[in-house]
Amino acid sequence: MVRQALLNLIKFMFRSYFLLFYKVKVSGLDNIPQEGGLIMACNHMSNFDPPFAGGFAGKRRDSIYFIKKELMSVPLCGRLFKYFGYIPVDRRKPGGDMGAIKAALKVVKKGESLFIFPEGTRSKTGKPGRGKPGIGFMVYHSGVPVLPIKITNTNKLPFTREELKVTFGKPFKVVPDETREIKEQFQEFADKVMDEINKLD
Repeated sequence: MVRQALLNLIKFMFRSYFLLFYKVKVSGLDNIPQEGGLIMACNHMSNFDPPFAGGFAGKRRDSIYFIKKELMSVPLCGRLFKYFGYIPVDRRKPGGDMGAIKAALKVVKKGESLFIFPEGTRSKTGKPGRGKPGIGFMVYHSGVPVLPIKITNTNKLPFTREELKVTFGKPFKVVPDETREIKEQFQEFADKVMDEINKLD
């Protein structure tokens, strides 16, 4: 109960900050299913993205975040991330951090929601980049729906007068081609996830 109360307070503070100081448009919150395994996949442009997108997504449902390992060493934040059960991923591991990916699969197979940035890092162009094959691996092996999320203009924070937008799309599933080697399809699944994100307004 203490954990949930603290999480609710943090989400409220994030939402309040953005609504107070910026023009904000939120669309599609009702598309977030409130139960069942789910992967929330969002484009990534700035360090403001997790509190911005996550703060509003949290009005419907809480998620476990897939975060870069370096954040766990940040004072206070690292302790909070560990307390909330967030999953650190070592992006430098050759072939991907399979331990982190397996931990993420356990989350969604238990019927919980996982929040992930498929690109693996922030876009340097302000436009969504290409997803990593790791998201394709998770999509295939979890079998759960993916909910695409698109954020706009967070790369211009904190000094911007432009409208900040977060759009939650409808969940979808990727259907594997049974006639082909599954490992060859992981990047295609990742590309499909990013395509669905890019389609959002």
